[in-house]
This record gives sequence, C-alpha cells and structure tokens, in this order.
Amino acid sequence: MRPYSEAAQTGAAGIFFVKTHGLGNDFVLVDGREKSFRPQAAIIAQICDRHRGVGGDQLLVLEAPQNARADVRMRIYNVDGMEAPACFNASRCAAFLWMQEAGKNSVILETLGGLIEARMAEAENGQPRISLYLAPAVTDWQAIPLAGPLANHDGLLNHGPLSEPFAVSMGNPHLVYFVPDFDAVDVSLEAAIVQNSTYLPEQANIGVAELLPSEGEEALLKLVVYERPGILTEACGSGACAAAVAAVRSGRTNQKKFRVLMPGGALQVELCADDTIILTGDVAVAFYGFLPEEASTEFNKDNA
Repeated sequence: MRPYSEAAQTGAAGIFFVKTHGLGNDFVLVDGREKSFRPQAAIIAQICDRHRGVGGDQLLVLEAPQNARADVRMRIYNVDGMEAPACFNASRCAAFLWMQEAGKNSVILETLGGLIEARMAEAENGQPRISLYLAPAVTDWQAIPLAGPLANHDGLLNHGPLSEPFAVSMGNPHLVYFVPDFDAVDVSLEAAIVQNSTYLPEQANIGVAELLPSEGEEALLKLVVYERPGILTEACGSGACAAAVAAVRSGRTNQKKFRVLMPGGALQVELCADDTIILTGDVAVAFYGFLPEEASTEFNKDNA
C-alpha cells in the first residue's frame, strides 16, 4: 500500500505487502491495482503459512473497482486458496489503509459479497478504529445456504454441547450456538465436526457464544468463531454481527448494542432500527515486507 511504501522505494526486489490485523485476526495485503496479483492456491497457502511464509488468516488483494459506486475492490483468499465473499476484520483493515492513502475518512469497498461502506471512528486508547455500515443479516436457509430448512436438520447440526443453532448469513454463512458455560467447550473439536455436516453444502463459520450480564446499554457476548476452512481465529467481525443478530432474534435479549468479547479483544455491534448493522473495532499494522517475485504466478484465467 502506498501509505507505507517508503520501503518499496529502496530498490528491494519482490512484491511489497503489508501485514495488518484486526484484534489478532491477521492478513497479508498486496496492492494489485497497478500490477495484477493472482497467485495460485499453493502460493496463497505458502504466504499464509506461519512457519514457512509471512503468516496470516487470509490473503487480501486490492484491485480497481468494477462497481462504479466503489472506491476499491478487495479480494479475500482463504488459506486453501478459495475466494471468500466477506470478512469484516479484513474489510476494516483494508479500509483503514485505503483511507490513509487517500487522506479521506470514508471508503466504499467492493467485495464478492457486496459493497461495504467504512468510516473512520474515534480512536480508543490511541488505537485507530473503523466502523463498517452493513446490510441486514439474511436468515433464509437457501441463501445461507443450508441443505434444507433449519428446523429440519434432524440433529445433523448438533454435536455435544452445540445444539439448537441459529443460522444467518452476513455475506458468508454462520451458525451460532449459545452455551451456558463458554469455557467448558472444546470449540475446535466440537465445531470441526459440525462444520463438516452434510447439512452445510458450503460449510459455515461456527460461532460459540455465551450471553453475559449486560453493562449499561451494552449487552455482553463472549464469542469464539471456528472459521472456514477450519481455523480458530482471534476475532471474527462477521461472526460478532451474526452472534448479536442471533441473540436478539432468538429472544435472548432485546438490547441492540453489543460488546462482543473474543480472544483477540472486543468489537462493538449496533443493530439499527432498519436492520442494518454497524460494526466498530480496532485495526493495526504489524509490519511491511516483500514477497518473492515467483509469488505472482497467476490463476487460470477462468478465475479472474
């Protein structure tokens, strides 16, 4: 990214990247607007490998927008090379970098899951924060997608302490399970089994949540999300939104403002009267560097 590209002017060989994160949910971001960057799945896996690569939960690539309303397009690649439709922590990080570059306080990101408006929020403890203004959650089983109506899963979405899920799409599929004792659940073990259920044709992100006593106007949720394709992340923005929506629509609370506590920190979620959602959280830049030139190997043109 140009705001941090002094290192790119040193003459060092390779493809400049920024390592960024939102509450520990970390990303390797490459600017592909001037020179296309479409690495093969094996290269993506190597870049995201925490021992043999840069390390990250996803690879992000910025491109020129295709939608006339957008300022920039963001492509999101999971560690298995598959393109993800949405990631709200990634969106906050990319939005922050773009705003720093453009000298603006807002941006419209184009993603595979749709357009996202982002705005600079008030910093907290010296840490920059970004707010995303999001479309309403979708609960139609075909759009999530499920193999059939949620009520008909016949136990295929239950395992151990995980039962009675709430299914929702935030541009990507989520199942939210509420448990009475969050710390007693082995999330990686239980969620992995549910995630591979035949009732989830495209798998889903599995959220395990506990609703805590509220603090003033904010409801408190403790949450961890086991994300596709099988990663227990430090934080999940879309998962935080899904859990807040699930808490209200399942009748567990009538509060509309949430503080969602995850291993990497807290996100704020506000459910608006028109069902739109505002998600606010920290962003940070970890470091910059260069990928080797061979990382630029392109996908098959059919994937462009």
